[in-house]
Amino acid sequence: MKRIAFVRLRYLPPSETFIYGELKRIRTVKPIVFARKRMNVKRFPYKRIKTLPTRPGGIVRAFRRRRIRLIHARFGNAGVSLMRVKRRLRVPMLTSFHGFDLPTRRNRAKPYHRKLPLLFRVGDKFTVPSRHMKRKLMRWGCPRHKIKIMYSGIDLARFPYVEREPKAEGVTIVGVGRLHPKKGFRYLVKAFRKVLRTHPTSRLVIVGEGEERRRLMRMIRKGIPRGQVRLRGHIPHDKLTELLRKADIFCLPSITTKDGNQEGIPNSIKEAMATGLPIVSTKHGGIPELVEHGKEGFLVPERNVKRLAESLNALIEQADLRREMGRNGRAKVERRFDAVKQVERLEGIYDRLLRKGR
Repeated sequence: MKRIAFVRLRYLPPSETFIYGELKRIRTVKPIVFARKRMNVKRFPYKRIKTLPTRPGGIVRAFRRRRIRLIHARFGNAGVSLMRVKRRLRVPMLTSFHGFDLPTRRNRAKPYHRKLPLLFRVGDKFTVPSRHMKRKLMRWGCPRHKIKIMYSGIDLARFPYVEREPKAEGVTIVGVGRLHPKKGFRYLVKAFRKVLRTHPTSRLVIVGEGEERRRLMRMIRKGIPRGQVRLRGHIPHDKLTELLRKADIFCLPSITTKDGNQEGIPNSIKEAMATGLPIVSTKHGGIPELVEHGKEGFLVPERNVKRLAESLNALIEQADLRREMGRNGRAKVERRFDAVKQVERLEGIYDRLLRKGR
C-alpha cells in the first residue's frame, strides 16, 4: 500500500475533529502523520505519528526513509513550508486550505502571503471547503483547474435525526464553536437580550472554549437573568449529540474579523442540521452554500443584532417552521456532507495524483 505524508504542523487542536475523522477513514493509502507539535493525542489516538523535522533536508530524509509517495499538507502554511521538500523529492503534493489560512488583502506584506503565488505554481492540487474559498484562491492566482472543492463531511450515524415536540415556551437555542471573535458569539448574546423581552422563558447554551470567554461572561452578567445563558466550555462529542437532541434552534452568527479571518463552512452547523435543528447564521464565507435562507434556516448580515433577534423570535414562535427547516437540513446533509462519501472523494484525488506522480 502506497504511503503518504499527512502533514499537520500541530496534531491536533480540539476544533479539528473533522481532520481526525478523515484520517481514520482513509483505506486506499497508508497515511503517516508528521507534526512538529503533538497535542490531544489521547483524544485523537493514531498509531503512525512522527515528528516533522524543522529543516527541509531533515524532512526529505524522513520522507525518503519511509518511502513517501505523496504529500498532503493540511492548511496553506504547511504547504508553503514543504515546497522545497516537494521539489527535491519530485512527488506530488496536495494542499488543503481551511479558513484562517486564506490570503487577505490586508496581509499582503506577510512572508507567508508573499510565498503563496509560488505554492500555487509548485503544488499539484488544492482543496477548499467551499465555492467562496475557491474564488478567493483564484483571485490570488491559483489556477482554476488545480482547485477542488472538498466539503468536510460529518458522521451521520453519530448525529441522528430527532423529531422534536412543538413548543412555544422554554425554547433552547444552542451555539457551538471555539470562543473566537470570528464565531460572533458576542452578537448572539446581544441578540438574546432582545429575545428575552418577548420570550422570557427561552434559554441560550454556548459550547466551546477560547479567548472570548471572559468577554462573554461580562456581557452575560449585564441585563440577563441568572441561568438563562450557560457557557458550557468544551464537551465530548457524545454529550454534544445529546445537547443538540434537546435543543430547538441552532445559532452561529459568524463574522469576518479585522485581520481577515473567516469561516469556511462550519462543521458545527452541519452536525446541528443532521439532528434536525433549524439554523440561524450569517451571510458569511461558505455558509450560504450550506444553509439556504428560508429553507434550512435564516441568514442575516454579519454583526446585525436586530435581524439576528428577529430570526430567532420567528423560529421560537413557529414550531411548524422549525420542524420543516430541520427536515430540510437533514436531507441536505445526507446528500452533500456525508463523511464516508467525502473521504471516498479524497481517496480519488490521492489516486489521480499518485498515478500522475508515477
